[in-house]
Amino acid sequence: MKNQKGITLIALVVTIVVLLILAGTSIAMLGGDNGIITNAQDAAAANTEGEVIDKMNVAYNTVKANIITKSSTIMNWDATNTDNEKELAKIIAGEIMSDTEAKKLKDGTTTSVTEKGYTVTYKSSDHTVEIEYADATFNLAADAEPANKHYPKITCKITISSDDAVYTTPPTRHVNQ
Repeated sequence: MKNQKGITLIALVVTIVVLLILAGTSIAMLGGDNGIITNAQDAAAANTEGEVIDKMNVAYNTVKANIITKSSTIMNWDATNTDNEKELAKIIAGEIMSDTEAKKLKDGTTTSVTEKGYTVTYKSSDHTVEIEYADATFNLAADAEPANKHYPKITCKITISSDDAVYTTPPTRHVNQ
């Protein structure tokens, strides 16, 4: 029995134990609260949140510039005039969604339009336009129980006065709190 080559049973068992430890560590790193998958989902949600807030900011800046321009160039122009206000609501919606949906606000056929996770609601009674965003990452129903983590809806409000607009910004950094 000289010169037999091979591995011993002990070496085989040690190798299997080491592989099991490595596999367990890898699985733990993938899942869990601080796992790679969870962190990737948080990063995707944070990216979506940033894009949505940017769109909301652009909508506000566009309507604010429109109000400033018209109130300084047209005598007695009042942003809260019903027709002007509907036009401003359409401008806000146009920055958020397609022209087809945005046009519905101006035409008066509806006071709320929804497209691609966004809902734009025009309330003539208090001269506001509210923008809300919710998708699969951000729960669609306020009372819905989330499957894993809850990322609240992102909302903002633009209040129109006769010659100005006030922006109520969405709270930032919903994700991973």
